[in-house]
Formats: sequence, structure tokens, C-alpha cells
Amino acid sequence: MSDTSAGGGLLHGVRVLETANVITGPFTGMLLADLGAHLVKVESTDGGDPFRKWESDSETTKPTFASYNHGKKSVALDLKSEPGRDVYRRLVAESDVLIQNFRPGVMERLGLGWDDLQAVNPSLVYCHITGVGAEGPDAGRPIFDAVAQALSGLWSQFTDLDDPEPVGPPFADQLTAVFAAYAIMAALHRTRGTGQGAKLEISMLSACLAFQTMGVATLAADGAVPTKSSRARQSQSYAVIAGDGLPLAIHLSTPHKFWTGLCQAMGRPELVGDPRFATKPLRVQHYDELHDVLRTAFAARPRADWLTTLVDHDVPAAPILTLAEAIDHPQVRATGMLLEGPDGAGRSLMRSPVVVDGRRPAADIHCPALGQDTAEVLSGIGLSEPERNELVRQGVVA
Repeated sequence: MSDTSAGGGLLHGVRVLETANVITGPFTGMLLADLGAHLVKVESTDGGDPFRKWESDSETTKPTFASYNHGKKSVALDLKSEPGRDVYRRLVAESDVLIQNFRPGVMERLGLGWDDLQAVNPSLVYCHITGVGAEGPDAGRPIFDAVAQALSGLWSQFTDLDDPEPVGPPFADQLTAVFAAYAIMAALHRTRGTGQGAKLEISMLSACLAFQTMGVATLAADGAVPTKSSRARQSQSYAVIAGDGLPLAIHLSTPHKFWTGLCQAMGRPELVGDPRFATKPLRVQHYDELHDVLRTAFAARPRADWLTTLVDHDVPAAPILTLAEAIDHPQVRATGMLLEGPDGAGRSLMRSPVVVDGRRPAADIHCPALGQDTAEVLSGIGLSEPERNELVRQGVVA
């Protein structure tokens, strides 16, 4: 599948102003940029997005930053100064969407909150991403990914609460961005029809809760509190170690044919009618016993042999791969998801997973240096070269 042309993205012509740091806001913006939106990232003149130097003071663009910020233009602007805020308002006047992820009240104190900017651009879609929301006892606290995961109950389903340990990737950050991006696109649809702007609010806490649809429903239905094994039991997912020490996954789900196929693949057809395992409810009830049976059986042969046999019997299964192994797997390569990173960093970026009319949106892997596009962007909103030079002299832009 080939890339679409640069002008062929679904969001071509949509202008997004991103005033956001670290992951949630930048990832939201990048998701929109991947679909063709014109993205301007406004950063502070004092070092820009702190994620630029995450774990390093090097000036080289790092894949960790580029992975959330490619396909954007960067403007360095001092929003603490009135001239800087004036420039920002002019940028807002030319934008369709604004994304910000400061703590509640920060933009309002700068005179750049929803009410202030709606007066500048009545059709603006204003998306405010917070940690736990704008109201409530914890609204003003610093919130990062692990805190949102912990508070939402999501973390409890990845670890043993008697001996908890942090788990990654940054689920709260990236789930929030996905929800924010889809809300922005819905708001744009309304705005294009009515001219009416929209104030969107989404928190990392609410996104993590929304992601737990099944767990919340189960809790409401029978009072069962989800744990790290709940989903595995109900979905009939198993992890085993093959005879060569390599792990693999099996997901039987509900169809009975997958259970019979597994029994045949193992050379244990008698298990199909075993009174402990004959139906899915029984297999859920006796999950640990069945897991022990599978562990013993799969220890007898190498993983590659087992995977061939499982495929032959149409059993849903796969090797459990590290990320390094996954990006070299033929099926992963076939998706075309991997991009060359900045500065020759190798296949370090992911492109949009969306395919449009049989083609992928064009991938812009450009990741801007801080303030790299300030002159271009400010010229685009009508600031002359002498005006721009004066702003540079005052330290308002960089």
C-alpha cells in the first residue's frame, strides 16, 4: 500500500495550535497531524517542551521526543509577556483547534482560557486535557501517567496488589490522547456545519475509567472486582513456555472449535469431553487446572513446532515477543507501521495505523527544533520582518 499524497489527508486544511507538553497533548496533536492536519506547536522560549531533554541534555532530537512530535512546526513564544499573548491570540484567530494540557486555571490566569479565546475565534474547538479533571479534591495536583493509572483502578489489573510494581507503556497518557483526538474530530464536524465552537475537557483519569468498560460492567453485574487474572480467565487466554524456553500465547475466546482444535494440536483429544473443561464456563471455573495441563504439554516441544501445529489446527496463537523481536517480525513489517527516526536513528517511529481507501496517510517524520518555524508561522499571520525582529529583541519569540 502506498502513501497518500501530502494534500490527501482526511484532515487536510484543519489548522491545529498545540500548547502542550510531554505526552498527552503532543500525542493528541500528532494523531491529528498524521491524518493531514496542519500542526503548530507553541513552546516556551525557555527550553520548550521539557520532553525535548527527557533523560538527556543533548541538543540532538531524540526518538522519545520525535515519537510524539513529528509532522509539526515549532514556534517559541513567551506567553508570560503581553506581547507574547498578543501573538498567541493572532495564532488562535487563524486556528480551528487548540490543544492545551496545563493544570486547571493556568491558561485562564494568562487570559487565554476558553472564554477569552472564544471572543477571539467563536468557532474554535478548544481541548483542555487534565490529569484528573477541573473539579474535585485532587484537581490542582500534579498528575502523571502512573498516578492516573493507580487512581483509576487500571493499574490494579496489571499487577499483584500484594507486591505491586510499575507497569508500562504509558497507558494513561496515550489512551487520553486517543479519546481527545476522536472528540476533536467530532467537534470539528459540528463546527463545520454550524460555525459553533466547542470546549472539550478530558482527563487522564476519565480516559482510564472509560477504557475499563468490561471491568466496570462486570463489577456492577456481580460485584466481582477485576484483578490481573480476570480478563485472562474470561477470555480463556493462556501463556505457556515451550520446550526451548520460549513463551507463546493462546487465546481460545468462546467458539468451541478453538478448544477442540487445541486438544487435537496437543494430541490430547480426550480433553475435549473432560468434565472439568467440556464447556467454556467449566474452563473458566477450572482455569488454573487447565493452565497446568497446558504448561506440561507445551514443555515437550520447541515453540516453532508448536506454532506450526497450532496454525494447522486454526488455534489463535502467537509467540510472545519483545518489542525488539516484534518490529522484525514479518507480519509487523507487512503492516508498514515503522518509520525511520530522526538523525538516522533507525526504525524508531510509528506511523498512523489508519488506512484510507487502501492507502496510508502520508507520513511526515519531520520533527522540528525548538522555534525552528517561528519566522514562517508568524509571517503567515501577517507579522512583518521588522515586527518579528522586534519581538526577538524583546525575547518574546525565539
